[in-house]
Amino acid sequence: MKAIEVDLDGRSYVYPIGSRIEIDYIHSVERSPVVEILVANESGFYAVEMRWMDFGAGLPEDVQNLTDGFYVKRTRDYLGREFSYWFIPINHANVTVDGKPVLLDSNGGRKVVVRFRVRRVPLASLMIGRW
Repeated sequence: MKAIEVDLDGRSYVYPIGSRIEIDYIHSVERSPVVEILVANESGFYAVEMRWMDFGAGLPEDVQNLTDGFYVKRTRDYLGREFSYWFIPINHANVTVDGKPVLLDSNGGRKVVVRFRVRRVPLASLMIGRW
């Protein structure tokens, strides 16, 4: 079956296609919270929403609305079948998939790379959540 694979420090976790991925972190330049929401189908990953609190380096300027103090932009930007995020300790990054934590506070204060990809996995792997 095709599934979402999330690799963190050499440990791979698998989730069903369509799972909601939420990545929240402190922007390393602006020092304000950012939240990115992703989903995946069999063709790859899509960024569907971004929330941020101020404008500056690398942050969008095209706001669609304001919710709970966050600027919000909804989109459907294709990210590909595989990509990575890297975080440094000052990002205090958290990654959840369907509300379940994968990464909490950048894993204890060191640089962390989180890799995402859509791939085929045995059905049993998807059922236990590990590959």
